[in-house]
Amino acid sequence: MFQPASLKGDSPTPIDERIRNKYLIIYLIIIILSFVPCSLFEYIYVQFLWDKGLFFLFFLFLPFNLLFLIYILQLSAILFSVLFLTIIKLLFPPMEGIFSRDINDKNYLFWNLRNVAKKWPLFISASNPFPWLKNRFILRFFGVKIGKKGICDSCWISSEFVNIGRNVIIGMGSTLLSFGIEQDKFILKKIQVEDNVLIGAKCVLLPGTIMKNDSKLSAHSYTNFNDILKENSIYSGHPAKLKEV
Repeated sequence: MFQPASLKGDSPTPIDERIRNKYLIIYLIIIILSFVPCSLFEYIYVQFLWDKGLFFLFFLFLPFNLLFLIYILQLSAILFSVLFLTIIKLLFPPMEGIFSRDINDKNYLFWNLRNVAKKWPLFISASNPFPWLKNRFILRFFGVKIGKKGICDSCWISSEFVNIGRNVIIGMGSTLLSFGIEQDKFILKKIQVEDNVLIGAKCVLLPGTIMKNDSKLSAHSYTNFNDILKENSIYSGHPAKLKEV
């Protein structure tokens, strides 16, 4: 079944348990490396203020220190994640298609590995004081294209094979899934949302969906695989159908 895989607010990045257990070391290395810059920053902070007896300034700037630590950790997690992603993509470039949900299928295996590399920074971004930066900032590092003047802060967006145009509004709790699993098949297909599109609350766009300019999807609707929603039209239902005016 097609369904969101995250309950926390990060982008849907499910990982096959067989692959997760085997390649857990990648996830742990990214976590450990992301804490190195934080440790260096904290060492400098303590050396500069506490060891010099500047206790008042140490406690005065402590809240700012904690805030900087959060964003140093987040930025470090992104950079090391992108580094591992680059290596993974060089070993096997991502591609669209319908594949076997088998760990011996390289398309399925490396899709899981990409999710392993992205899981930690997405988790951190959903936990920081400014979580709206997740869609505006972090997903762009992973290749997701999100245009300006849009609203998409409270939705779930797959971390690859998604293009979103300008002035797009995506309602609360909606999900854009560029992947799908149906029994023994794994599907990976780009989602294209063009300019001035409106997606209501709690909608689901399945892989291959194309929403043309100025199209609208009513709340609590979902598209089918490879659906095309025409320009200047309104769609609603399960699955979404063209709404008669």
